Formats: sequence, structure tokens, C-alpha cells
Amino acid sequence: MAPTRSEERMSTLGSLDALDDVVSSSLDRLTELATRLFQTEVAFVSLVETNRQRMIARQGLEPGEMQIEHSICAHTIRSADGLVVADLRADPRFAGNPLVVDPPHLRFYAGAPLVAKNGVAIGALCVMDPATRAFSPDDRRQLQTLAIAVMNELELRVLTGRRDPVSGLPNRHQFTLDYAAWSARAPGRTCFAVLVDVLDLPRANEAGQVLGMAPLEALIRRAGARIKVALEGVCEVYHVGVTRFAFVLQLPDRDAAERLVTELHGRLTRSMLAAAVPMAPLFHAGLCEVQLGRDSADDVLRHMLIGLHSAHSAGAPFCWYSAKRDAGLKRGYRLATDAESGLRNDEFHLVYQPRYRASDLVPVAAEVLLRWQHPDLGAVSPAEFIPVFERTALMEVVTDWVLDHALTQLAQWRRDGLSLVLSINLSPRDVARAGMADSLITRIQMHGLSCHDIEIEITEGEWLRADSPPGEQLKLLAAAGVRIAVDDFGSGYSNFGYLTDLPISTIKLDKSMIDDLPTDARAQLKVQAVISLAHGLGYNTVAEGAETAEQVALLRAYGCDEIQGFALSRPVDASALAALQTVPYVPA
Repeated sequence: MAPTRSEERMSTLGSLDALDDVVSSSLDRLTELATRLFQTEVAFVSLVETNRQRMIARQGLEPGEMQIEHSICAHTIRSADGLVVADLRADPRFAGNPLVVDPPHLRFYAGAPLVAKNGVAIGALCVMDPATRAFSPDDRRQLQTLAIAVMNELELRVLTGRRDPVSGLPNRHQFTLDYAAWSARAPGRTCFAVLVDVLDLPRANEAGQVLGMAPLEALIRRAGARIKVALEGVCEVYHVGVTRFAFVLQLPDRDAAERLVTELHGRLTRSMLAAAVPMAPLFHAGLCEVQLGRDSADDVLRHMLIGLHSAHSAGAPFCWYSAKRDAGLKRGYRLATDAESGLRNDEFHLVYQPRYRASDLVPVAAEVLLRWQHPDLGAVSPAEFIPVFERTALMEVVTDWVLDHALTQLAQWRRDGLSLVLSINLSPRDVARAGMADSLITRIQMHGLSCHDIEIEITEGEWLRADSPPGEQLKLLAAAGVRIAVDDFGSGYSNFGYLTDLPISTIKLDKSMIDDLPTDARAQLKVQAVISLAHGLGYNTVAEGAETAEQVALLRAYGCDEIQGFALSRPVDASALAALQTVPYVPA
């Protein structure tokens, strides 16, 4: 049986994705153009479905849909030339239409059909006005031209880069356009935006390497289909990232949004076959509250992303956007962008925290510490800015600055007769730089110093292996006489295995190991055991973070070689450190 005209129309609407409530902002611009061009109060794009007519873009008209029996456009689509009614009140077909008898009491109508490429009319571009008027043949042609532009826009959503090639869903570009249209049509409305990640990138990369792209794409496609089916009739789903899908909900409150996301989590995490491979999608979601007209599409995507990363970090199914986290990220970004100018403008400076020989409490070494006095943000803690630098290319620039200034200061101390060893922190990224060892040795020699004057502090971790590029660089440094210290020992990844394979000379016990030393018998046993084992292997031991006289006394009793911490001295500037070396610390 041949399909009816209505069935053909509904099928065409479906193929154009015109059955959802999404409207492109460009359609709103076309309806605005129509009102200006024809000097009418009302213009709208209508889609004629089986039982209703929907206005997917409109100017000067409040209702978004009406029943099919009241649809004037249902008459328009039956004529290739469209329909013009100079006075609706005088036409018995439309005299009782709600738009005529009720506000806004419209009298004039002109409509041009929207004809798809398959020849099926799916709706109309219409203009209306409260006053009767004439509509010339030129007006008809111009309205038909605008109707063709509307139809092109609807078809371009499918034919151009507004759909993801893997899932077939609208992409991020389409989300941005549609969000702008929602904001223009309902400014001030509160909605809830959700970003769902169905597979974290490390797992996605691993799956792609093992299985190839076909099963991975099949998983993403199936996951997208599950989300779309779950939200059928609720909202449109957009494929905005490789493994990420977004949608905007009109719900009464946050609790309703959380219930929907929780239900979606249950549906999505069930195992599925992807290219004949059984796979289980993951589920992490970021949520944010949105006020249309206030928040831009970019803001919404960014806020959802912040919530999503919070969910990933917490191992939670979903997290809401956090303004505090957002402010922290923006602050970190500012620190990264301001660092180079800060180096040029002398906003950075070095301080030195002495390490005291435990036997007589005389300073024998000093750790170089970097400080930043930001002109707007004030004093910025290294605990805040160093991790930011380590995630960017800034670390290399900052490390070079620290090395040059620290070596210059040490050379001056040597000329003044001070014999402190200077300990400089390097990150794993610093140590992994090709040619790092040769470069540092050359710098030391250029300042007239001996490599024995310098100690490099590195943090322990899985990256620290003898056969790795950093391990090779450390061996070259040690061979030249540079001392190598392992910082923060005992804070996390602690492994004596690599100590025997690398030219380590010093172990620095982390502050967490000695915090409870005066009151915790187990802490005392652990510290004594580490010091004893380190000495047995030939390593120098340094306890950092000593804040009380009791801690200092116990560490001296346990045979720790050097002690560093506020109990003995806070970080000081270069001149203060020179004065400290001439005056041994006297315990209270």
C-alpha cells in the first residue's frame, strides 16, 4: 500500500530530524527578516504533523503549537504557490480560528510551503498581521525565496558538519546554534545541562589499540543510541566530544535532574555488544544549572566539563559544577599566563631553608625554595604555582631561572668564605630533558663552582628507574660529583629497590613520617628502621619538616644525619642564611 500524504510528510520530517523541539538560531533570524521585509507583526516557521502544527521559529506569536484543525498552514502545504488570505475574518475556513477570534486578533495571512528535496511539503513560512492588506506577486516571490532559505537551513543540519559521523547525532556546533535559539526564545528560563562521558580517554585509547577503531566506535554509537532512546520526548542529545554526549533538561529542580541522571546511569552501564565484543560503558556526568540568556553555550559546555572532571576525580557517577573549582582553574590559568612576565619583572625570588648537621646543629646545606609575589594576587604559594608550571612548558623556563640565580648566589657565598652545599629541586620533567646533565654541569662550571657543591632533589615515584632517560641523566650527574637526594621519602611511593640501582646519596624523610614522632611508638619504629636501613646502604639521611624541639631531640638520638624544619629555621633570604652559618643553633 502506498504511503499517505501525511505518512510521507512525517517520514520526511523524521529524516530531517525536524520532529524534535530543536530550532536553529538562523531560523529565528529568517523570521525576523520576514517581519521587517513585509512589515508584519508576526512571522513563523511551522511544521505540519499528523495531529498538530508546531512553530519552531517565530516572531510576535506566543503559542508554540496548535491542533491541526486550527492550522492555516495545513491548507498552505496543499498548494505549490502557497496561500494568501487578505482578511481571515471574511474567509469561512478561518473566521473562527483562535488566532483570529482571540488575541492577537490576526486578520492577514500569507504562507509559502517548505518543500523538501523529495518534493514533500513539510510545513510553511508564514507572515500574519492584525490589519488586512494586499500581497503582490513580488511579495509572493520574496516569501517563497525565504521559504527556500528556511528549507535549506533544515536540510543543512543533516548535510553539513552539524552531525557526528560516528553516532549520527547533532554535534557541538549544532548544540551551540540551538542553545542560542533557546536563549533568544526563552530568556531567563532555568534549565539543567548534563555532559555524559561513556568511556574515559585512557580506556578509549587502550581499547582502540587492542581492538581497533571499529569496536570502539560501535560502543560509542550504541551508547549514544541508548542515551537518545532514554531521553526520547524529553530533550535532544548532542555528541559533543569523542566519548561525550550533552543534553539540556527542562525540569523543576536539581533533585529531578539527579533522578534522571541516576536512571540514565543504570541504563547506560549495562553490558553491550560492540562489533561482537562484549563491553561495558563507563558513566561519569557533569551537571550545571543554566539560565537561558545569561549563560553562553561556551559557558555551559565549560561548566559541564568542570563537573565531569570532578566526577572523574572523585570516582562518582556525577558531580555538579563548582564555582569554587572554576575559580581555582581560572586562577591557575592566570598564574600560567603571568609567569614569564613575572620572571622578567622580578616578581620571583629565592629563599633558603638551612639543613642542620644533627651532631652539632650547624648549618651544612640549604634547600633552594622559590617564592612569587604577584602584583595583583599577592604572595602565591609554591604548592599552588609549581603544579601549574609542571603541567605546562613553563617548568623548563622557571627551572633555568632558578638554576641561574641559585648558582650565582652560591658563587657569591663561596667568595665570602661560606661552604654550604646547595640543594635544588628538579621535577621529573626537568630530569627527563635531553642533555639535562651536560647542561647543568656546564652551568655549574661557568659559575666557577664544583659539582660537589650541588645537590639535586628529586621526588620518588615510578618514573625513577635506572634504565629510564631520567635515570641515565642522574647517573651522568652523579659521575660528575653532583649529589642526588630523594625528596619526600615515605610520603607515598616508597621503594628501596631503585635506590640500589641509582646513584642516590641522600634520603630525605618526608614530614608525614615525623609529625607524630614524639607520641606515636609505631612512627618512632618506622623512622628508626628507615634511618638504620639507609645507613646500612650508605646513604645520608635528612629529616624535613621538624617543627618541635622534641622531634629534633628524637631524630638526633636516632642518628639522623641532618635535620631541616621550622624548629631550627624557617626559610630565609641569602644574607640571613650567611649569618646563620656563623651562629650554631642552640637547643632551648
